[in-house]
Amino acid sequence: MKRIAALFLAILSLTLIMLLPVQAAEFDLVSDGVGMLTDDEYFELNELAMDITEQFQCEVSIVIMDDKGSDDIEEYAKSFYKEYDYGYGEDKSGLMLFLSMEERDYAIIACGYGNTVFTDHGKDVLADRYLLPTLGEDKYYTGFLLYLNQTAKFLKMAENGAPFDIDTDEVQIQKNAKGSFWIKLAICILLPLLIAGIICSIFLRQMKTAVSQKTAGNYIPEGGFNLTLQTDRFLFRTETRSKIEKKSSDGGTSIGSDGFSGKSGKF
Repeated sequence: MKRIAALFLAILSLTLIMLLPVQAAEFDLVSDGVGMLTDDEYFELNELAMDITEQFQCEVSIVIMDDKGSDDIEEYAKSFYKEYDYGYGEDKSGLMLFLSMEERDYAIIACGYGNTVFTDHGKDVLADRYLLPTLGEDKYYTGFLLYLNQTAKFLKMAENGAPFDIDTDEVQIQKNAKGSFWIKLAICILLPLLIAGIICSIFLRQMKTAVSQKTAGNYIPEGGFNLTLQTDRFLFRTETRSKIEKKSSDGGTSIGSDGFSGKSGKF
């Protein structure tokens, strides 16, 4: 009986040992299918992604593959996300950066709580300020590190009740403040000049003794005149056009019927 129990425990232990690599691979949040990262870089980025995921309970992941084929990059990334069961919790909350190296395509997709944290403006900032400048120079490790650190900042802001968006983007707020400053400065300078110009124009007109008459009465002789011919001629027309301004974005996230929001392009 003891031999049977010992044999059973040995088989169970061996089975658990064989399963460990598979379980660990399932939890890798950085997937490099091209071999762009060194082992140390891969390990560091994966550990950082797992730490962020566990801390904020929203999965952040990076997937690099060679070629997506002819499929749309966003749709391919969404299918990949669902097929390989990415996301944290029941609502599959997460943000995935997906790269296809053949055509240098990228997509950033969010799901669940990730849609709240990573707004449309937030995805634009992640791509334009942090990812594209580095990926365009093939500095992949640097770009991924910046990307993950920034996602942690966005998650922290959302945790504090103020998700990163147009109205909480410090860089955008400063740009708007600078724009307002120049507008105010222009008003302060141009408005007095305009008023001074109007006053000078009035004084100049008062100095002229000969002015044109507004009516033709002074030019008609006492006996009047006989109208012998009357014609109408079209000389010109006035066309007025009004520019239709596009409404600026009010922030938030555009979520599709599939529950995802995303951004994509080339790098």
